[in-house]
Amino acid sequence: MTASNWRNFKSLDFEIQNRLFIVGPNASGKSNLLDLFRFLGDIAASGGGLASAIERRGGLSKARSLFARNHQGGRLILDLALTDGDAQWRYRLAIRGEKGGRNRPIVDEERVELNGTVLLERPNQQDKVDAALLTQTHLEQIAANQKFRPLADYFAKVQYFHLVPQIIRDPARVNLSSGDPYGSDFIAQMNAVSGGTRNAWLRRMETALQAAVPEFQSLRLEVDPAGRPHLIAGYQNWREKPARQSEADFSDGTLRLIGLLWTLISAPANGGVLLLEEPELSLNSAIVRTLPTVLAAAQRDRAMQVLLSTHAPEILDDEGVRAAEVLVLRVTGDGTVAQVLSDIDEVRGELEAELPLSDIVDGLIAPGDLGGLIAASQGRRRR
Repeated sequence: MTASNWRNFKSLDFEIQNRLFIVGPNASGKSNLLDLFRFLGDIAASGGGLASAIERRGGLSKARSLFARNHQGGRLILDLALTDGDAQWRYRLAIRGEKGGRNRPIVDEERVELNGTVLLERPNQQDKVDAALLTQTHLEQIAANQKFRPLADYFAKVQYFHLVPQIIRDPARVNLSSGDPYGSDFIAQMNAVSGGTRNAWLRRMETALQAAVPEFQSLRLEVDPAGRPHLIAGYQNWREKPARQSEADFSDGTLRLIGLLWTLISAPANGGVLLLEEPELSLNSAIVRTLPTVLAAAQRDRAMQVLLSTHAPEILDDEGVRAAEVLVLRVTGDGTVAQVLSDIDEVRGELEAELPLSDIVDGLIAPGDLGGLIAASQGRRRR
């Protein structure tokens, strides 16, 4: 895929295979890169659209890179090539601000190709007659995307995982919409699945949790008298009956592991794109080391691409992770640059020597001098 003028990135050009591990220093744009795919999902989703997708990001000025200047005329451009069996799709979308002070997001270009044949080219004659049509993409319009519905469906199935344990425990603390990726309605989503299917999935999760969480025995969902669903876990102890805990008692790591397992198990067979933001948070390093294998197993029986941002070297050092699957972000004076690790010439010798990928990446992205941070910390203690 290629993109221009998206948040931290003046330009992007990289290939995504079945999975991609995104690494980089703090504030380099890992979350913003994942958000590029969420943005397309928000446009194509039911009830979504270009205007709302831009608004959710604080307006076009926030979504567009500060480094844009006159690059590509200041337009925000997304250009993706997708393969689905024998079908070769291409979707290109260019967005600019409306002139005249309103600055609404306007479709400056929208193009769809299938196996080299152009199915859509905008602006078209209708757009020229009624310029207001350019406030919407055809991707978001069922009546207009019939010829490329598989493409629209693919984007609409983008999933984002970044559960926040505190929000799962106390969903009333936030007021977010259905499908909140941070977990305010996570248990409600589980409860909405039919009982037989849900119980089958919970049994599969039990097996994994028994291996990962000490003394863990069982997991089920119960609804309290007020109609609120709760996760109930049983833990072995010295008593005859297992000790019961609800989500309010779970550790952060247990909650995030439950969320990750549920996300993988419940993903549809044609699952589109799954975005995982630092899934290693709160997890034991032994569990983190198994994540690439867990993801590979989940992908074996479903058409699902996984993009994962991480700071955990244990993930990169899994023997199944290849340099072509690691995208390295590096901050420059002209925006963040993204390169696939296998394409970076300066580390070619290290890759050929089969050094650990985490060591190679660390040499590329580690801060040069942390002396100032240490000195500042020491200075505060002296006061």
